[in-house]
Amino acid sequence: MKISFSAEDEKFREEIAGWLRANLKGEFEKLRFRGGPGDEHMFPEERKAWEKKLAEGGWTCVGWPKAHGGRGCSIEQQVVFFEEYARAGAPGRVGHIGEGLAGPTIIAFGSEAQKEKYLPGIVSGKELWCQGYSEPSAGSDLANVKTKARFSEAEGKWLISGQKVWTSLAHESDWCFVIARTDPDSVAHKGLGFFLVKMAQPGVDVRPIEQITGTSEFNEVFFDEAVAEDIVGEPGDGWKIAMGLLGFERGVSTLGQQMLFQNELDEIIRIAKSNGAGKDPVIRQRIAEA
Repeated sequence: MKISFSAEDEKFREEIAGWLRANLKGEFEKLRFRGGPGDEHMFPEERKAWEKKLAEGGWTCVGWPKAHGGRGCSIEQQVVFFEEYARAGAPGRVGHIGEGLAGPTIIAFGSEAQKEKYLPGIVSGKELWCQGYSEPSAGSDLANVKTKARFSEAEGKWLISGQKVWTSLAHESDWCFVIARTDPDSVAHKGLGFFLVKMAQPGVDVRPIEQITGTSEFNEVFFDEAVAEDIVGEPGDGWKIAMGLLGFERGVSTLGQQMLFQNELDEIIRIAKSNGAGKDPVIRQRIAEA
């Protein structure tokens, strides 16, 4: 699909490109083209600082409604933003799970009190989120989750127990949205809840998974009677809300990575032309497949 950009969109392009030129330097210069897939472990503290810098400039949550702290950008403007962000070599976002997944889900399904409580931390870049979906026996078969949630009358809160795995950024995150079973006798899609859990508390144990590269971008997360601050919706609504979140993930939230991949492919083509590797038919075939 070809997207046409208006004069207003092009003016917006100049604005974000200019801001990136003015700010992606000095202490942030070393972040250029870093922090993408396979490189997510690099410069975590500096990228957190960059997240706050973006927020100061009004460049987080650009597609969110203005009423919730966003810029209210159109789809076309969001495409422009991600194009220019990738073109500038701006770093992989550590706030993308909150901005692209948790926030839109809370806007769509959360109470007004939950919106007031959680959205400002995402917009400001001060609070990071991770996703508590996959388990050792529940990956693509998400409805097979075993993590349990029980309501404590004494605390007036839900308590979470179980294990999640392949949790990106869990070791850096402040919050996790967790799918857990509110009805211990339920199976598959029924009896699930969508919980918001603070990571820095007793009962939450994050264990990095070391990869063959020696880096640890993913984690195991163990919950042992960890307190859930909130449940979004009602007990039993978990599957509906979880699927709503995945709908947001299939939307514009991955545009940034797609633009970055295009930049990387362009760079590979440039290098292949400059060093003569592009004359190799095997290299040419692999580039064509990419």
